[in-house]
Amino acid sequence: MIGEAYRSRAVQAVLGPSHSELIPAVLWLGWLDGSGGLIAMSGTSVTHEVWGPSGDGVSNVVAIDAGAAGDGWGTLRGVGLFDAAVDGTLVVAAALGAPVTPDEDEALAFEPGALVFVAA
Repeated sequence: MIGEAYRSRAVQAVLGPSHSELIPAVLWLGWLDGSGGLIAMSGTSVTHEVWGPSGDGVSNVVAIDAGAAGDGWGTLRGVGLFDAAVDGTLVVAAALGAPVTPDEDEALAFEPGALVFVAA
């Protein structure tokens, strides 16, 4: 457990401009199901400069274009950031505020402040 005063700092050590050198410089966005399993990678690369402090973690300070939904994706319940675009290892994950069931080729995006990662 991370003490309340250090939760945001701990997440900033993973995401954000002051991230640890142990974390890759570029992460890749993937969509998750209700159990945290990978549905599909979005093809979107995410640099650390898109994150800023927010409560007990970080949130995106700029919009993130998360690509388009694929055929048969089903319901998206979370998002993960991975260390590679293909066969990557999950670095962090966050639940979506509400499940999303996109149509094929539907554009997916996060407006500033909409994607939040917190210390759990």
